[in-house]
Formats: sequence, C-alpha cells, structure tokens
Amino acid sequence: MGLPPPYEPSMPNPAPPPSYFGDNPPPPTAPTAHPRTVVVTSAPTTSPSETTSEIKIGPGPTGITCPNCNRSVVTRVHYVSNNRTHIISAGLCVLTGCCCGCFVPYCMRSCKSANHFCPKCRAFIGTYTPS
Repeated sequence: MGLPPPYEPSMPNPAPPPSYFGDNPPPPTAPTAHPRTVVVTSAPTTSPSETTSEIKIGPGPTGITCPNCNRSVVTRVHYVSNNRTHIISAGLCVLTGCCCGCFVPYCMRSCKSANHFCPKCRAFIGTYTPS
C-alpha cells in the first residue's frame, strides 16, 4: 500500500466583515440602574371553604361539628365505587380467570370512597378515600 493522495491546499480565511459603526466606535453609555423587586406578603386568611378541607374524617360515621349548620353531629356515610374499586375488580378477574371474583370489591367498604353528609341539614362535608 502506498501513501494517501496529497491534500489540496485550502483557501485562506476570508477577511472579517466591515464594522457596523464604520471608523467611529459607538459612544459609551451610562450604566443603568437595575429595576427593584418588591415582595408583598400577607398573613394567611381562612375562609369557610378552607375549613371544610381541614376536617378529619374516617371511613365510617364520624362525630364532628357541621360547618354548614354548626351542630355537633355524627355524619351519615354513603359509600361509592372509585377507580380503586374498578382496578381491583379487573385484577381479580384476570388473576382468577373468571368473572366470579370481580364482584367482591363492589361489596367491600374498604375498596370504596366514603362520602360524609350532615344528617340534620344534609350538607356534604367531605370524602374519605382509602389509601
């Protein structure tokens, strides 16, 4: 094998472009002051809608003071199916190979969300979702 073919000489780098200012450089500018940032803070306020989210409720009837009628009551609970119920049902259907086991989660309260209501004024208080 011989040597590789010789390289052809390349063109020299082109001249830089002409200046935008011609022969006169731009005048110096005075430094500008940076804009100030103002931080406004305020004390947190509580509204009636925020107090309902702070109520601790469980999976069963819970004794609380109703935020709507201000009475001390034990909540009425209505259990409803949620995504967890449907996922467990589908998983049991796949694992057992038949549809017999897929109805079990719909009969269990631990697989459903618990909606709490006031028995006196019938106001919605909150939802407990099992984790």
